Amino acid sequence: MGKNNFWSPYIAGVGLGLTLLATFYITGWGLGASSAFSLLTGVGVGRVSPEYAASLEYFTQYLNVEMPLKNWVLFEVAGLFLGAFAASLMSKSFKFKLDRPEHMKLQTRIITSLAGGILIGFASRLARGCTSGVALSGGAQLAIAGWIFVMAMFISGFIFAALFRRLWS
Repeated sequence: MGKNNFWSPYIAGVGLGLTLLATFYITGWGLGASSAFSLLTGVGVGRVSPEYAASLEYFTQYLNVEMPLKNWVLFEVAGLFLGAFAASLMSKSFKFKLDRPEHMKLQTRIITSLAGGILIGFASRLARGCTSGVALSGGAQLAIAGWIFVMAMFISGFIFAALFRRLWS
């Protein structure tokens, strides 16, 4: 770790690449996270209203499994949170806070964060995967969709960063 307790991006990149390779080798699948949330939503809807969940074709892929809550992607996402928490503790940089500019109200930050999270979660399922699933795993397999997604993500990121910069100034 450097003087700011951050990992070198080169070391982190190599670690991510090796993790992706190990995931392909061990599970036969690449990395991804959004399907874990779809799985939990499907199981939750299935518990509250089994008839309704069964009528939704999208959720049947998660409900027609013997033990859906033993799906490896749930453990991957749990490990992601636990690993990030452990890394922040080891670097002595753990703080619970919401970053925001001084002029932004806490309520505005929470609302914009939730709206952005919901939008990107919905979009990731429309795209049939999240950033890690489509970009990392798809790109590693040289899937054209993965490379198009990465280009579109960076272009839209630059555009929206310019549009929303005033919120942070």
